Amino acid sequence: MTSVATQDHAPTIAPGADGAMLRALVLDDNPIDRKRLRRLCTKAGLHLDFSEAGSLAEMRARMDDDAFDIVFIDYHLGMETGLDALRMLLAHEDQSQAIPIMVTSFARHDIAVEAMREGCADYLIKEELGVGALRKSLSSAFERRILLTALGEAKVMQGNLRKAMLRFRNSCGPEMRGIIGHVLKSTRDLRKRAADDPDMLSSLTALERGCGDLTVLFDDLMTVAEDLEKSGTARLEAPRWPQ
Repeated sequence: MTSVATQDHAPTIAPGADGAMLRALVLDDNPIDRKRLRRLCTKAGLHLDFSEAGSLAEMRARMDDDAFDIVFIDYHLGMETGLDALRMLLAHEDQSQAIPIMVTSFARHDIAVEAMREGCADYLIKEELGVGALRKSLSSAFERRILLTALGEAKVMQGNLRKAMLRFRNSCGPEMRGIIGHVLKSTRDLRKRAADDPDMLSSLTALERGCGDLTVLFDDLMTVAEDLEKSGTARLEAPRWPQ
């Protein structure tokens, strides 16, 4: 990134929860730049198991063989671009957890913005690439991925809630209304027969109150179900990251 964090205060990118090293793919048609990036990662104390690709064809072959945690994508790739590579990465069914980081030149800030809009987790300026910038970029990318994963899980939970509420409205709701109506009718009939029995009347009053509470609950649930059907699940938007 354009601002450089000190190495002493940057968090360490550690191995995964199972103890395995994080898998990283470096896409760059310049072998010297690939070597430089790997050297900087090692110098920064980043525990990464590297693979390299010099073209989109090599990148696809690497992705078909292995799943990656981080993918560094250089923008300038001869006849192809890093945006082409980013789209290919995001579309690959085995790379859904990969964190893409674009590497651009200082003069192409517009490319960095476009990459972020298309799904890149972060970007690095090649002319300013150093240990601090690298560590800061990876930390930021991981934090962003964690947040987006949480938002995705929340969307799934909302979708499940919507389905459950609609099922209730279409099946249980009408049936429960009928049951409650039948109980209230029976309670009124029993009240007439138990006019001289205070204990029975007290129990019937409690039963009527409970039926009333259930009616309010079911009315509220039906309203929620109807609102969900009209508007669909409320969308959770990912935060807009500074460009």
